[in-house]
Amino acid sequence: MDKIMPLIIDKTSKTPGVLFDPSNKRFEITGRSLPENVVKTYEPVLLWLDQNIGRIDGEIIFKFQVDYLNSASAKMISLILTKLEEFYKLGSSIEAHWYYYPDDDDILAEGEIYAKLKNVPIKLIELE
Repeated sequence: MDKIMPLIIDKTSKTPGVLFDPSNKRFEITGRSLPENVVKTYEPVLLWLDQNIGRIDGEIIFKFQVDYLNSASAKMISLILTKLEEFYKLGSSIEAHWYYYPDDDDILAEGEIYAKLKNVPIKLIELE
């Protein structure tokens, strides 16, 4: 099987960092997400998932550690989780870890909503 190329997008003050590196088992979205063009920001992420997630062997843990999400970004994260849900239903071993700080009720609430609505395991993890 062809080696899956990682997806690496550096974070900025308005866009999250993305690291999808199957060879090192790292799948992370980190930082702030309030891009001016949410579709342009998340399109490579969704495309990479479509093309590669079904080709990854073993357990996959997606780490979401965002400290701010605007409503358009929240919809894109929901789309990403829907894609993970599709592969989970097909038998892939996928879990999402949603990180939040104890004083960040908004990010916690967002994670709780996803955990209720999505049919993929989502673990809420409090950061110290």
